[in-house]
Amino acid sequence: MAQPLQQLFPLIRRSGLTGWLAGQYRYLSFAALLLIASVSPSIHDQATRRRSASILCCAAWQTLPGYLLACVLLSAILTRIVAVSADSYGLSHLALEAILRVFVVELLPLASTLFVAMRAVPMAMLHLAALPGQPGAGLRDALQYAVGNAAAVVILAIVGGIVSLLVAYPVVHGFNQWGLPAYTRLIGQVFDPILAIAFSAKILFFGIAVGIAPATVVLDPRKYDTGQREMRVMVRLLLILILIEGSFLMLRRF
Repeated sequence: MAQPLQQLFPLIRRSGLTGWLAGQYRYLSFAALLLIASVSPSIHDQATRRRSASILCCAAWQTLPGYLLACVLLSAILTRIVAVSADSYGLSHLALEAILRVFVVELLPLASTLFVAMRAVPMAMLHLAALPGQPGAGLRDALQYAVGNAAAVVILAIVGGIVSLLVAYPVVHGFNQWGLPAYTRLIGQVFDPILAIAFSAKILFFGIAVGIAPATVVLDPRKYDTGQREMRVMVRLLLILILIEGSFLMLRRF
């Protein structure tokens, strides 16, 4: 038994598995450092807070008009399509519930996350890629982007959800008040305490992923050019988002 194991270890070394595991450990260690630093008051001095607010403004506030317009249009179109389709099958009373459960709960947080990521990743890499490739070297600089981008995801997801809730009602019921009590009751039924906690946790994890993933570019080897580094960061981020969304869907089954 010992001889096959001795033959296996050199193969593992040659295959690069140990190097890959070591790289993943560095990423996890750096992510843990960022999470700890984000809740450490001593690190958030005035300059760090000012820079984090500037990044938040670039990632969320400057893109807010276009994001809200996209939310209004998508919410109105999808609500109309679902309402017409449900009415043709005699299920019009389920149209709004389907919109809340599918669009607001599932699709909108992911869309908000990708919306921020498309703007945050290039902006973060433009500055962080020039830092030395050590976990502690660019921690304060990486923390500013992590906090700003994470806050942008949370803010846009919440604002987009509220806008979608406001748009869905007039599309189905029109501009009158007779369906308002039933609609508010439906929102309370859909967002029960368990789903509300899970939904909030998913948005928070999405924000953490978008905040940390671009910051890990400081650990990438310098042999990669800008395009390769950006591609690696985006693939890393997409895998994390898929893992979070898949975990959320699995937990809802129990």
